[in-house]
Amino acid sequence: MTQRLTCALATLVVIALALPANAANIAGNPGFEVAGSGGATDSDMWKENAGGAAGTLSERDASMPASGQWAHHILAIGDATTGGFAQIEQNSTDDAGLPSLVGGSTVSASFDWKSDFGPGGVGFAALRILDSSGAIVADTGLQGLPNSGSYGSFSLGPLNVPALGAAPADAFGAFLEIVVNAGAFQGSFAEGYVDNVVIDATTVPEPTSVALFAIAGLGMLAARRRS
Repeated sequence: MTQRLTCALATLVVIALALPANAANIAGNPGFEVAGSGGATDSDMWKENAGGAAGTLSERDASMPASGQWAHHILAIGDATTGGFAQIEQNSTDDAGLPSLVGGSTVSASFDWKSDFGPGGVGFAALRILDSSGAIVADTGLQGLPNSGSYGSFSLGPLNVPALGAAPADAFGAFLEIVVNAGAFQGSFAEGYVDNVVIDATTVPEPTSVALFAIAGLGMLAARRRS
């Protein structure tokens, strides 16, 4: 009996590992509805960076969501001596805590975007694939964001994930960056709101998922024997 259960378990694990993984939105906190450890203006699972003249910021914001209650607000302000930048970024492995992307799969991204660019103001977004050392292995390059007074959808990709192999090709993560920049002169600014982020990708099934599938399968086998 024990030998039969062992064989059955092994068979179920093999089946679980062979099941095709489906693409899904893997963005962590895609609508910015969850606050991070930094408080209400901190977007959980996102890195926020900003520098420039007074008023420059990158923060979670409830004043201008495309949907839901929250969006993320980036505002860069320049002055006579300093340019400004404001940015958010997310790595699917380091920030969202997800397993590696599946080798040979594709990755694309989109988000809702609303902006106001003053003199010298610009915005960019980039989608990248990083290996386990943090090196870029695929990249859309910085793509210019439109200056739009109302929300519209902006898309990036697709990118091809390389085959998995020896380190640093043993894991790959999706990396999304959205940034605005202001010039180094008085009156320059660039402002944007980001909401409803989608990173469409396929990740390697986690071991716990495989184990749960096997346990469920064994339970079904046991129920059939009792019936």
